Amino acid sequence: MALTLKSLCAENDNQFQLTLVAGGNGYRNAVTWVHIVEDSYIIPYFHGSELAVTTGIKAVQDPGWLFALVKELNARDAAGLVINIGPYVSSIPQEILDYADREEFPLLTMPWKISVADMVKSFCTRIINERQESALLDRALLDAILKRGDFAEHQEVLGPRWGPDCLMTVIVFQIVESEDSAHSLEEQGYAFINRLRRFKTINNLTAARFGVVSYEGTRMVVTNQVDRKWIPELLQIIMDVYADAYRAKSLYIGVGIEVKGIQELNRSCLRAQTAMRMAIYRRVPYVRFEDMGIYQILFSVKDTEVLHAYADNLLGPIEDEREQKQGYLELLQSYIDHDRSLEQTAAALYLHRNTVNYRLQKLRELLGSPLKTVEDLFPYQLALAIRDMERKAISK
Repeated sequence: MALTLKSLCAENDNQFQLTLVAGGNGYRNAVTWVHIVEDSYIIPYFHGSELAVTTGIKAVQDPGWLFALVKELNARDAAGLVINIGPYVSSIPQEILDYADREEFPLLTMPWKISVADMVKSFCTRIINERQESALLDRALLDAILKRGDFAEHQEVLGPRWGPDCLMTVIVFQIVESEDSAHSLEEQGYAFINRLRRFKTINNLTAARFGVVSYEGTRMVVTNQVDRKWIPELLQIIMDVYADAYRAKSLYIGVGIEVKGIQELNRSCLRAQTAMRMAIYRRVPYVRFEDMGIYQILFSVKDTEVLHAYADNLLGPIEDEREQKQGYLELLQSYIDHDRSLEQTAAALYLHRNTVNYRLQKLRELLGSPLKTVEDLFPYQLALAIRDMERKAISK
């Protein structure tokens, strides 16, 4: 995780005398670099999460320039703007402050007597050092998720924030059907981290921690001490940040189970990956493992030939062309869905109860099963679910 604007400002007892004047909900934005901006020509080259610093010299000739600068920086997902208060900008207009608060875009001021060059040099040095520290932490977290290396080493590096008693959940997501899907994930990476930090600030989740790492084109998010009730909002943040992929139906998310301690992270990750596979098969934006029901088993099996053979063996007698015309597959599915109720099955299929009863007798003969108890029907429920998976795969 990158340095935050708040942590940079607080270093060395705020030696550069920075004051947050607006956009407080974005004060925890990640900062990847610092640029002095005296003309907007440089802004199109921002990649997101850069901190801008200006003396506002251009505002002398163009009073609307400062407001335009703030809007452009916000559009490029900049981390914030520091304004050097002095001869060029003596105060910040209220409309700019209101805009910054509304957009959660941090605005800070610094006295004219402070050296802008010294601040930029100090902040950039700190950012470089932090990147090395962050890379070590991210590697340890990723190794813990993938269950690589030594657990004791993971625990030593990650420290108390990821202790043995912390409740954690892994959420994974991918952008598929795109040649640059991995690049797309990285491109919005800091914007995503910033949204997570704002979510934490707005909801006053002081104990919450987030870890975000990538592996083979998949983004992995670890929630630490975050109540499961917040999962829907976290899913919405992912869909908002990666809005283009979401609208194109190429963003797929899987939510794992809650586990205790980093030694269990791999288990949550495996469940999350299983849920994401189901999301991809069903062409839906997200799936929570806990909501998968019987599909928890099926999507956990990586050797799909075993599943296909199982379904063929059970459903083969009613899948030839002649039997399909009788609608036995549809009858079996409806009979299971309606918990063996003849009346409800008949109503769902628009058939008379006696017709359903007659066809069920024939179905029992074809399958060689009484189809009376839950135990009788469970194997066929699995087989029908496998067929559903196959249809979804073919229609992709």
